[in-house]
Amino acid sequence: MRKMQSVLYFHGLESQPGGLKVEYLNQNFDFVDAPAMDYRKKDLFKDWLEYVKTEKPDLIIGSSMGGYFAYVLASHTGIPVLLFNPALHNRSFDVEDVHLGKFKPKGKVVLGKKDNIIDPSITKAMLKDSNLEIEEIEEMEHRIPLDIFINEIKNLFVLQ
Repeated sequence: MRKMQSVLYFHGLESQPGGLKVEYLNQNFDFVDAPAMDYRKKDLFKDWLEYVKTEKPDLIIGSSMGGYFAYVLASHTGIPVLLFNPALHNRSFDVEDVHLGKFKPKGKVVLGKKDNIIDPSITKAMLKDSNLEIEEIEEMEHRIPLDIFINEIKNLFVLQ
């Protein structure tokens, strides 16, 4: 896999920053920003939108609430995304001041067919006219196993 300059990774609502996924990213990309996210923080979206427009990461990765956040940021910037079970619907709350931009996000969405938190059939229907490739994984639930996370990143770069 070739290294990219920078990757931005947003964890899910109930998840903690760091861990094996971030370690993998750090080993395979030149620069990784994987911040601790408090999705209820005032001005969070405005601050990250400014950051993304300034820093221009090569890829934004997000899982669940982080996937929703990455999707919306991509709609403002056109930066490619890799989204795992994005919370495009069925969120327990809405992040303050989040709104879609003018771009149709591009990249890939990975859905667990056994996700009982974010219904993959609703997500798939919402994205049917999008620029996103959609992959459904039969045995995957809401949490993303490390091997699937790694395989999806490797597949993304094999295709480029």
